[in-house]
Amino acid sequence: MPQPWPMKALGAMTAAEVLAALDQLPYLCPEDAALEMALRGQLARVLDRQPPSAAPEPTG
Repeated sequence: MPQPWPMKALGAMTAAEVLAALDQLPYLCPEDAALEMALRGQLARVLDRQPPSAAPEPTG
């Protein structure tokens, strides 16, 4: 099955990429709680590394 977005290591994802993945998660893997937890954890780590002015705007 082709991936809807390119594969990228979780630790290399930007906050915008993590948010985009979280937005698509309910449609692609609605029961994958482990993936959701990993994405949310990565989002927290990415946001901790960014200066406040660089934080992405939430989508949706």
